[in-house]
Amino acid sequence: MGRRAKKTKCSGLIRRLTGRTLRFLVIGAGFPYHKSPHLYQRIWVFILLPFLEEDTLNELSGKYGGGLRTLYRLLMRHPEAFERLLRMLAMPLFFELLRNFGISDATTRSRRRIRIIFDDTKAEKSGKYMEFIHKFFDNAKDRYIMGCNFVLMLAVSGDTVIPLSFVLWLPAEHPDHRPKNDIVRDEIMRLKKACDIRGCDLGEVELLFDSAYHVQKVMNAADAAGFRIVSKADNRHKFEFEEELLTPSEIIEKVAERQWKYLEKDHFYQRIKAHHHVYGEVVLILRRRRLSNGKTICDVLICNKSFYNAVRIHKCYKRRWKIEMHFKYYKQYLLLGKSGFRKIGSIRSHLSCVATAGLIAGLFRHQFPRKISFLTAVKLPRRELWDV
Repeated sequence: MGRRAKKTKCSGLIRRLTGRTLRFLVIGAGFPYHKSPHLYQRIWVFILLPFLEEDTLNELSGKYGGGLRTLYRLLMRHPEAFERLLRMLAMPLFFELLRNFGISDATTRSRRRIRIIFDDTKAEKSGKYMEFIHKFFDNAKDRYIMGCNFVLMLAVSGDTVIPLSFVLWLPAEHPDHRPKNDIVRDEIMRLKKACDIRGCDLGEVELLFDSAYHVQKVMNAADAAGFRIVSKADNRHKFEFEEELLTPSEIIEKVAERQWKYLEKDHFYQRIKAHHHVYGEVVLILRRRRLSNGKTICDVLICNKSFYNAVRIHKCYKRRWKIEMHFKYYKQYLLLGKSGFRKIGSIRSHLSCVATAGLIAGLFRHQFPRKISFLTAVKLPRRELWDV
């Protein structure tokens, strides 16, 4: 299949899935369309690269012409445009989820509850001229690595998964450095602003994150946006419990001899109400889990809604694992962390392209008449592009 025919099929595929033409998306995202009016004919290269037979732009340029190598400049110079392109594709789908959830019955709402999940992942990088790589401890590899850190924001409703943003965390040496908690807070505020413009309410949406993001700036922004927050409590916070200011670990020690209720196999809990001096009354779920080696570990979940019971909070927090699975999918099937880009701008643009490819795979999974795996959803666009 020639380059023109492949471009036509790719453009048609994106229009069928999103209802938008590539030309409209390119202009709206802020790409330099005035300098190259036919630029939209090549944007599909970045979006659908994970679905093509070729793995890199070098392979594509060798097959379809050396002119594709000039697209590297787009990656380096216009990362903000790629990020806007992702938002232009993802936000209308998220608002559609909110609208459908609002008009559904109670049974459908229980199965299609919308959840926003935040987390970060690491990708190891090596090379002499990599910009602003940083030293991290990778828990999966149990060692320190040199690489990049990414923060992902997912919207999940049933089997529908929409990546709303994928942000590169920059180290303190970079002039645009932001702590990861500031990134999460800014994304929450941006989502709230977009919902206010559309007249949408986030009061029925659950927000999930781990203890790394349980800080006051994130909690205040999420509470102001109206989210139902479910998180693991950080041990640095103090709560007023039985007229004492205690950390979560101190609360566990205080109630250790009281009765623990059954939660699930080898899991027990206590549900208490406490007060925080910044975000007010909260519900704390003290969990105790017995491991297979006989040891016992404890942790604390926090929720800002008093009508959530312990079982609901526990099951809700377990669904945070969905984002870990998608980190795995993006790394295995969508080339996350496998690119050879060295410039910060190129890496940021590549993240948005990975998230857009993940969005397309998620749309295939959502529109398919039966439940399919993420790998099958990656293969389906490939079959359509080559009529396999």
